[in-house]
Amino acid sequence: MTDRRPPATAETNSGLHPGSDIGVLTPDDVRSLRMPWDGRFSEREIRDIVSVGPHISVVNRRTGEFLIGGLWRHRAEIATVLELAATSGAIDLIHAFTVACANAGIQLVVASEQAERRKREFYAGAALDPIEDIIVYELAKVRPAPPQLRGLTFEPFDPDSGNQFEQVIALDHLSFPWLWWNSADEFLEYSGAPGVQIDLARNDAGDVVAYTGTTRFRTWGHLDRIAVSPAVQGQGLGKAALDWAVMSLAKSGAKRVGLSTQARNLRSRQLYESYGFRRSASHDYRIYARRTDGGPIDDITRMTG
Repeated sequence: MTDRRPPATAETNSGLHPGSDIGVLTPDDVRSLRMPWDGRFSEREIRDIVSVGPHISVVNRRTGEFLIGGLWRHRAEIATVLELAATSGAIDLIHAFTVACANAGIQLVVASEQAERRKREFYAGAALDPIEDIIVYELAKVRPAPPQLRGLTFEPFDPDSGNQFEQVIALDHLSFPWLWWNSADEFLEYSGAPGVQIDLARNDAGDVVAYTGTTRFRTWGHLDRIAVSPAVQGQGLGKAALDWAVMSLAKSGAKRVGLSTQARNLRSRQLYESYGFRRSASHDYRIYARRTDGGPIDDITRMTG
């Protein structure tokens, strides 16, 4: 474990980072930011982000370096680094971001290599510990064929159906570890995104036992989510859901399909590899995290309280 600073509280960090020029980023700060040429956000987009809560983005007003933060999967208890435009002052911004998150009642901060990769020494210096290795797969050739559904009946997810909405949220939280739960707001935004298709699967008794989420862009498809109720796992329903998702993407015009999963999820990895998905190791990435109370990160599932 890395060395820890004191718990991130307003009492011990009266200026987010004592003795520095770092503070919470406001709309008035945006015009003086040191914008990177390859930044993720425009000045207008940053102004929109920091105009609404939670107010957790931070800036060094002397150097113009900044960190844009947001909620992870629209969850009030977890925040993530959306963009870190900083070099020598990056670690100080991470510390200040953690304080701002603690002040906003957020329990965990997350940084992903998917958006940006830095040296391992950087994460250690910022007290960010590795919590998840994500591996990426691709199915290079997709051919439409009748899926093998094993008695499942699939139907489109209707976000306006209260009953469906409650069922998919409950199934999602039963099927995935705490870090990967989707919030209700995440589902609403996701379901309305271009190219997204969410389908629920019912068994012969009419119970929702699985769901799939996919995104298609032109001839490329991505399998975003497969959830199968723990009560029916081991019956081949994961394979049926995967078959449905891949064939649906193929019918809509996808020629290849990508997905990602946790390295430790051996059951899913075995399923994908047996189906024909192959590793795309150059796209693998790691996720780091830090508790805002300064506690150990060993078991983040205990953060649910």
